[in-house]
Amino acid sequence: MNTNRTDLAFEAISSQSADGADIRKTRINGLLLTEIRLDKNNPVGKPGGFYITLHCGTRDERAESNALSHALKALIPSMGKILVAGLGNVNITPDSLGVRAVSRVVATAHLAENNEFKELGMREVFSVEPGVLAQTGIESGEQLKFIIDGIKPVMAVVIDSLACAEPERLGRIIQITDTGIAPGSGVGNARHEISKQTLGIPVVAIGVPTVIDLSSIAPNIGKTCEAMVVPRDIDVMISHFAKVVARTVNRVLLPMLTENEIEKLRF
Repeated sequence: MNTNRTDLAFEAISSQSADGADIRKTRINGLLLTEIRLDKNNPVGKPGGFYITLHCGTRDERAESNALSHALKALIPSMGKILVAGLGNVNITPDSLGVRAVSRVVATAHLAENNEFKELGMREVFSVEPGVLAQTGIESGEQLKFIIDGIKPVMAVVIDSLACAEPERLGRIIQITDTGIAPGSGVGNARHEISKQTLGIPVVAIGVPTVIDLSSIAPNIGKTCEAMVVPRDIDVMISHFAKVVARTVNRVLLPMLTENEIEKLRF
């Protein structure tokens, strides 16, 4: 088992018989979903909770979104305000997934007083791009806590880039978890945790591994050079997964709208 840094619970577990882990696999339209429930006192060093891994690689936006929607629905309450946050730095491509995805998520909270909004039974969705500490001087988690205290959503959905330890999973995995996230933890730059414990409401995190330790690819070089590597097609990868994740979030939070209606509301 590769012991390099990873944000993926799927990689942190050494075998299907790992202590403290309940693992189930299903297929949706040909795509594999691995569901992992980790006990609080699990031996792999991950927060206890539910982790869902969608194995992609097809670059089929519709198929991946359909499968991911099935997984996300199980973690999202059917009613109440939802805050969607895109973490990361839009100026650094491998770290821009969250920001690019949330820019495509439809915010509806400003329409709440509209009669048609009420008739359709639409929920209030807020979206925010908190930026990174170096840009704002404020931790993302602190910004989100301030916003949450004001608008009082029932859940926060955070989207971020992740790190993986196995080359074959780079840009081929989407992970959803109800344990929240520690931004930057996979690259050794962990910021304040964003979770139910810190925000006071349930947090679902969605992420895609966009970087990997150099030592995972070239062990001899990696021992003397602590560097992270990105795939050659990182621009295409980020663009694809930003669309997949946004499409999934829109579909789950606003199921009464068609894709054409969602596109019109984006602007």
